[in-house]
Amino acid sequence: MEKWDRILHASNVLVDLKAQRKFDAIRELASVLTDDGIVPDQKRFLADLIQREQQASTGIGKGVAVPHTHEDSIDRQLLAIGISQEGIDFASPDGAPVHIVALLATPRKHQKLHMELLATLSRLLQHQEVRESLINAADSAEVVEIFTQKRQLG
Repeated sequence: MEKWDRILHASNVLVDLKAQRKFDAIRELASVLTDDGIVPDQKRFLADLIQREQQASTGIGKGVAVPHTHEDSIDRQLLAIGISQEGIDFASPDGAPVHIVALLATPRKHQKLHMELLATLSRLLQHQEVRESLINAADSAEVVEIFTQKRQLG
């Protein structure tokens, strides 16, 4: 499976997500990917993420949401992580507020890989120790370290 350190970088992690609503959280997190030019068509990228969220909530329960999209304009897999101490209502099945938002984007041509990454990410974030470690992470480097150390759990 894909190594998280190839697609997750400290610059793509917000340990102090400010948003209080799910669409604002998606915008805030997407901005870390669009600000550095990785995503050439920023408006389309954000529109795709929001459209996917409008179809069905990406809140998966246990305080986790995984907004995701297939994007033709990007050339590699992208992952951004946001940590909200207050919690955000993502209309998750369990009704719990979301504290960990993992935004995944892959090129449309890599649909199988997208599904594999999404499943692995979801499995990894089902582990309570991983979630607690992420929520308590001091900085973005520690978040990346948690992912790279725990990848075997996914």
